[in-house]
Amino acid sequence: MSTPCEVPFESLRCNGTNYPSWSAQVLNVLRTMGPSFERVVKASVLPKDVDDLSKLSTEEKKCLSCNRRVIDLLFECMDKELSDSIQEEKLLRKTRSEAHRLWKFLEKIYEDESENEDQEEEEESLEECTTTATHTHPLVTPFEEQGAESTESAGSQLEPV
Repeated sequence: MSTPCEVPFESLRCNGTNYPSWSAQVLNVLRTMGPSFERVVKASVLPKDVDDLSKLSTEEKKCLSCNRRVIDLLFECMDKELSDSIQEEKLLRKTRSEAHRLWKFLEKIYEDESENEDQEEEEESLEECTTTATHTHPLVTPFEEQGAESTESAGSQLEPV
């Protein structure tokens, strides 16, 4: 349920162009949910042996539940095409089941793309700044002429009294 003052949450696009703002929004949501939710993306909170749920302590079950809620949130907040491609990828089975790994996976993909785009932009901006004319001598007025010019211009600017 949203209030009129809320800003709509933008899904993470496949091309990752909105990754910086998206990740900041997700982290803010996780902070409002509680410190344990933000901790899930910072480090793995899953118990070592998740196969037998009856052997897990209450704390481990809470961590497991928290992990699942964060995974659900992450998938809900991304473009359907991106979500489907991650869930279909068999190599990413562990990534899909652990919020921390999923977060790091997205971070790595879109930060790598961002660095590549920044490098391309730098190369393009350097190309734009190149000059075609080359000057082999400095553009300097000899000292004798500087004095003559300054007295002439000073004299022409003064009005007779």
